[in-house]
Amino acid sequence: MNIEILEKIQQEYQWYMQHEKRLTNETCQLYKTITEQFIKYVTNNSEKLYLTNNWSLHDLTGRIVQIFLENYSSQRNWQDATYSSYEKSLRSFFRFLHSLHLIGKNPLQNYKFRDLLNNNEFIKKNDNSPDKLNSLINSPCSGDPLELRNRILLELAYSTVWKTSQLMKIQEVNLNEDDLLEIKIQSEIKEVPHLGINKDRLEQYKIHLPKFEKRESFWVNNHNKKTNLNQLRTIIRKQLKPIGLDHKELREIATQQFQNNGADIRSVQKLRNLKKIHRFQSLIDSDYEELRRKFSEAHTRNR
Repeated sequence: MNIEILEKIQQEYQWYMQHEKRLTNETCQLYKTITEQFIKYVTNNSEKLYLTNNWSLHDLTGRIVQIFLENYSSQRNWQDATYSSYEKSLRSFFRFLHSLHLIGKNPLQNYKFRDLLNNNEFIKKNDNSPDKLNSLINSPCSGDPLELRNRILLELAYSTVWKTSQLMKIQEVNLNEDDLLEIKIQSEIKEVPHLGINKDRLEQYKIHLPKFEKRESFWVNNHNKKTNLNQLRTIIRKQLKPIGLDHKELREIATQQFQNNGADIRSVQKLRNLKKIHRFQSLIDSDYEELRRKFSEAHTRNR
């Protein structure tokens, strides 16, 4: 494979992730690094992979990707979370190649890799990190506006498993009658399943906020000015540091909790469709139970 062509493709892929998919810089860099590792592995092991010296992107198969993943996984003793990140990255790369017609058929479109182990993927046995996090979130909080802001931010980071870049875009938060979070972002209101939120604390914080029409963001400082992304990250980091966690580990713990609750975090937003199923509850009981069973199977992880 021509090195110059590969470098050009990598540059286009970087642009695609940043401008088409609008991924964060950190994610773009991670995905770029992973694809570079994959291409390097294929180049250095083309003979073992039964590829010719002048192999092309059309020659790459799902089996070759699987060999790469299994090889790196064994050498580096990956956790399932790392394996999943590599798999997602390479699936993204092949979708990109297919979208630009650089390959005829996406070999990973229906290719199934190994099942991730359902053995407390992120949380190890006897790990008390979840207990520490739970104690922190539920510890007393003063009525100071900034302290309320900081705690609500931490609660939402945990209960929604959203990235800080997503949390920053929030303009309004409410709990509806179905106990789902209603989060307003620009002109859209998202109904979001969650792991719990202190409603009284949320309402107390909102009392200190300027009226919705007059404020720049849901996250404001003493001067009612918008709190930027780096400031939000610092707020989360400072709260987690005393208990030895970071935001990534917080999200891993929350993901595990969603998994324990029977939800697939990759499609947890789709759980809102459960309400649509309940509209058919007037059907014959057996029909309704069949609908509910199919929905549950479609949105349960590792079943």
